[in-house]
Amino acid sequence: MLAATLGACTSLAPPHERPPLPVAERFSGAPPIEVAGTPVADIHWREVFVDPRQRRLIDIALANNRDLRVVALNIEQANARATAQRASLWPTIAAGVSASRQPQPGGNRQEVYSAGLLIPSYEIDFFGRLRSLTDAAQAQVVAAEEGRRTTQMSLIAAVAASHLALLADDELLSLTQQTLDTRVESLRLIKLRYDNGTASELDLQGAQSLVANARATFAQQQRQRALDENALVLLLGQPLPADLPSGAGTLAQTAP
Repeated sequence: MLAATLGACTSLAPPHERPPLPVAERFSGAPPIEVAGTPVADIHWREVFVDPRQRRLIDIALANNRDLRVVALNIEQANARATAQRASLWPTIAAGVSASRQPQPGGNRQEVYSAGLLIPSYEIDFFGRLRSLTDAAQAQVVAAEEGRRTTQMSLIAAVAASHLALLADDELLSLTQQTLDTRVESLRLIKLRYDNGTASELDLQGAQSLVANARATFAQQQRQRALDENALVLLLGQPLPADLPSGAGTLAQTAP
């Protein structure tokens, strides 16, 4: 009865009140906007990204990304702390059994057995301190879970952006290669005309300059593609698999 009475004491922790937003909900003078349908944050990523190649890359990243693994371990750690803190609200009971033998006069022995339940230590929550610590630990679990969700959304967005950048690099490389082939052919024709005296040396040097510029652009595009591929590999946590499904081009990518 005493424990129940003391445990019912009013907590000294102030009630939680959500702080006001540091910015206004809408621009000054702007009419309120009514959003119909499901909020974007509640839409599953498979409904947003429908390209099979892009989906495969996102699945690999969600399974292997190091940062996401660290966040998952942090959630497990927060859950363990909350469980341990919740256990402090209840007393710890220990059971013990002991036996002893004592010699008696006449060669007899006296055997003594004892058993009991003990409460080694128990802090009565006078003013809700333990309850507040338990609530704080539970809040850390919620915060860790929201952090995992935020990290997962950021990872999905980064993989999708890197995939689109890689598609754009491939298309630019193809276009640059076509431009280089065209300028090489043009140089060949101008060189033929120059050898036959129907083109000036200025025309020849201009064609050579265009070919050199096209080759430099092609080398830059190759370097940029290598950088974008390495960034995607870093997000995936493994090299690009050879059995990736064929995907659509940049202009065929659709998303709500």
